[in-house]
Amino acid sequence: MKNFLGLFLLLSLAGQPHAQASEATDNSIPSAVTHQSGNTSDTSIEDLLKLRKKYPLKPAKATKAEVQRAIDFIKSFDTAKMETVKIEDTRKLAAAIRALAYAAQENLPEGSEFSPYLDKVLNDGVIERIPAFPYNSYTDVRVVPVDFLSALPVCTPEQQGRLIESVKGLMEFYKLNQKDAILKRTVNSDYLYNVLPHLFVCALHNPDNAQAAEDLRSFSRYLSACTQYVPGEKDILKPDGTGFHHKTHYNGYMYSYRTWVEYMGRLKGTAFRITRNAYQRMSKAIVSVYLMATSSASDTEHFYANSLAGRHPLYGLDVNFSKALFRELVEIGGDMDGKEFDPELAAYYNAFFKTDHYKGVTPRKLDGFYQFNYSPAGIYRQANWVATMRCPTTRFWGGEIYNKTNRFGRYQSHGTLEVLYEGSLAASGYPYKDKKSAEKGGWDWNVMPGTTTVHYTDWKSMLPNGNNADRFDQWSHTTNFAGALAWGDCGLFAAAFDQDDKWGSQRFVPTHLSFCKSVFAIDGMLFSMGSGVSAQGEYPDKWITATNLFQSVTDGKASTIVNGKPLAEGDSLSIASSKDTWIVNPCSTGYFIPAGNDPLIVRYGKQTTPSSFGLTEQGMGTMTAAKAYLLHGAKPVQKKYQFLVVPATTAERMRADAKRFVRKGGIFEVKQQQDSLHIVKHTPSHTTAYALFAPATGLNEGALLASDTELLLLERITGKQLSIAVCNPDLRPQSDKYFGWVSTPTTATLTFHGTWTLDETSAAEALSVTHTDGQTRVTVVLEDGFPRYLNFIEKK
Repeated sequence: MKNFLGLFLLLSLAGQPHAQASEATDNSIPSAVTHQSGNTSDTSIEDLLKLRKKYPLKPAKATKAEVQRAIDFIKSFDTAKMETVKIEDTRKLAAAIRALAYAAQENLPEGSEFSPYLDKVLNDGVIERIPAFPYNSYTDVRVVPVDFLSALPVCTPEQQGRLIESVKGLMEFYKLNQKDAILKRTVNSDYLYNVLPHLFVCALHNPDNAQAAEDLRSFSRYLSACTQYVPGEKDILKPDGTGFHHKTHYNGYMYSYRTWVEYMGRLKGTAFRITRNAYQRMSKAIVSVYLMATSSASDTEHFYANSLAGRHPLYGLDVNFSKALFRELVEIGGDMDGKEFDPELAAYYNAFFKTDHYKGVTPRKLDGFYQFNYSPAGIYRQANWVATMRCPTTRFWGGEIYNKTNRFGRYQSHGTLEVLYEGSLAASGYPYKDKKSAEKGGWDWNVMPGTTTVHYTDWKSMLPNGNNADRFDQWSHTTNFAGALAWGDCGLFAAAFDQDDKWGSQRFVPTHLSFCKSVFAIDGMLFSMGSGVSAQGEYPDKWITATNLFQSVTDGKASTIVNGKPLAEGDSLSIASSKDTWIVNPCSTGYFIPAGNDPLIVRYGKQTTPSSFGLTEQGMGTMTAAKAYLLHGAKPVQKKYQFLVVPATTAERMRADAKRFVRKGGIFEVKQQQDSLHIVKHTPSHTTAYALFAPATGLNEGALLASDTELLLLERITGKQLSIAVCNPDLRPQSDKYFGWVSTPTTATLTFHGTWTLDETSAAEALSVTHTDGQTRVTVVLEDGFPRYLNFIEKK
């Protein structure tokens, strides 16, 4: 399927950028007139009847007690007098309709009350007077319509039509026919998750076949139109494949994908199938979620990093989409081309689930680097592990603290570098498997892997306003430069961060924490570098600032190895900055910390902390954990750090390679480490990584001489060829009345040493290329954090 390749351009190892168009010009958005109304073909009626046979109405169910409660209720509830129907009465009314329908269906004596009472409800317009449900009122919005619609099998055709129209009004069926521009502003993941089943029943089972076919066309158009890419903070899909809820990328809330894909699947093979563009965007969203997570042959062990867990830390890490639904999506794609399945998506399925389910389809190669700058996150996959980097901005929060939920999540993604291994969460050093086990304490909330944080010494101070109820979303104060640049088998993540302590009002004692950090991922290693680490404020001097390397909960079977020596439980080391140090933690992740850093603290033993639910009656919990961090001291100013992460290693390999890691002529060579500029070179591949947190001039570390804007850039010189990848992870958000904010493009001018011309494959990527005094100046437009890939040939 040739067009399908475009879906994964940003996910593949040779991705190309896409630009998000405006509402008026985005041709990828499904048309509002995809299906012509009033034109009911024989095919659509035939398909309608097939769908009714496949998805028949379900008989009503009720207990004897519910039937009696229904009789009591209809005697007391005056359908005509109430101007609006209260929610308590709405629940009782819907349950009464269901119970009476059951009585009629089973020929019980009470069933004689059903038809006249339903007529009275319909004639008095009771359902029309029920206020619209909040979409996130999960019980009411899912149960009440089902209760009403369960009466359809025992209704007359006239009653069926009237009841369906009433429920359509309650469920705001009109949304299905809104123009795409309106849907873009209002699409909501809760609505899709909770309401789609009711909309489908109302459309499919309307006794007027022509109206039913028309409603199914509207339903299909809605499924497709909701996949359009929405700007800013609104739900749901973003152009890089991430899904939004609560104003940011939120994998945990994307269980709406389950309902969405299920009902897309119900329409396959019919005249009501979704559009090809919708399928491509939906597939990209599902693939993106799985790319962030570990692979597994099962449904139950696809885990992503804690920095992506939203308000469910350490236990809300599983991908809530199933193998069966993934196969459904693969078959939806096949249906587009009259095939059994889509081979492109099938290749991803075979890879993610480590299977040969689709015979003859080679699993997709997943190793490499992936960027998600609407998160903002960088994902590096190799062999049996996934590394995740993430940091907040003013528009993307990093931690969501709720009432008695994620109470200590302030540092959830403060520039994280987390390594997850295939298998259980224990294999990655995480302590929890589910919400019940998460009620136990024992995790040090100060020490999130890869982060730079101010360590609290009392847990109450780490709670918003010092209590278990007040909410807090952790944004940066002013910075928007955070994100990643993918370039095939390597990539770069970088972030500039300054701490915000307010959420509507002051929630914490200000620490004014700030830092710049970068991570260069290549050849199965991740080189991390930080600068400008500072923290000041009216808080206790014993609150030290640290860059946290790792924290791993362990069962005691695996120790932490420091320079070849296993630690015993209870050991605590403080290693001076005068020597190189290498570590292998209990999860087999290696760390090399070169000389010149701040002191390294390594601890292995029991620790007692509260659970993520706050300072509750359950009290404190104790776990055995290994952790390490670089100690920047109390209220540091402009501190720096460097360390290398080597996943899936051994003590023998770390000992052998330690001397080759970070030094002049070694595997990695630091060229610049300033507050506004990080440059590091990977010597074996001649690849240089640039994190420019601000414009830069006078560079001499590689081909790049200057940039007039902040950006990320990777370059590689091979003979007379220069190749670069470049993006600006700062989406340069501007406030917008409809979407909260919208991204704006960056026009970047790059100057290179030497005289270079673009090859034919890159000619369209640049606005202009000029040559002056032995230098080459290239101007490109960078949008939505997407990369540009340019190849040059030395000009003779």
